[in-house]
Amino acid sequence: MIVHITEKSGNSKTGPILTTMIERDSCPTICPFYNKGCYSLYGPCKMNWDKVQSRGVDWDVFCFMVEAFKPRSLWRYGIAGDLPGKGNRIDKRKITKLVKTSAKSNGYCYTHKPVLKTKFAKQNKELIKYANDNGFCINLSANNLNEADRLVDLNIGPVVVVLPKDSPKGLKTNKGNKVVKCPAELNSDFTCADCGLCAKIDRKIIIGFEAHGAASKTVSEIAKG
Repeated sequence: MIVHITEKSGNSKTGPILTTMIERDSCPTICPFYNKGCYSLYGPCKMNWDKVQSRGVDWDVFCFMVEAFKPRSLWRYGIAGDLPGKGNRIDKRKITKLVKTSAKSNGYCYTHKPVLKTKFAKQNKELIKYANDNGFCINLSANNLNEADRLVDLNIGPVVVVLPKDSPKGLKTNKGNKVVKCPAELNSDFTCADCGLCAKIDRKIIIGFEAHGAASKTVSEIAKG
């Protein structure tokens, strides 16, 4: 599993925090955006993602570097790519090592690895809960509001959701869970570096990310459920 680290991101949304990209084999094939809609398949993000194999480091070296990150520093795992492990399964050894080496820093990520009634769901749920219980924030990514309710009910970590384009600001799911749109999407002068909401493990609200970019129409249709 190859990882590339950018020490200071130039992305206008994330702001100047440390970010990483993971090789594409980490992406779960069950994700509805796997070949249609993922923002990592377009533009500058894709160009950088395509270079991960040639300029990145292997997992153990990556974890060694993570251990040296500044204490309490905010950093984003997986600008492109997903949790370690090929396809739909999370690699237990690799995620356990990452959690241990990131204990002093403030890392966070999002995952589409399956946790709902699929072959690897049970182990994936256990490993995601382990990570969140031990300080590495893994957000469960829902494809629509109904799925967001199901992920909240698992009680293993915070939840984010994809929203159709032009969704209203004030939203609640069918079960009454509050959805707040990403502050960095609402205010171009506000970044992940300013916010840090996605890195809060005990967060109760669901963060919504509106469909955008080259495949926004496709993403919107999937997000409508």
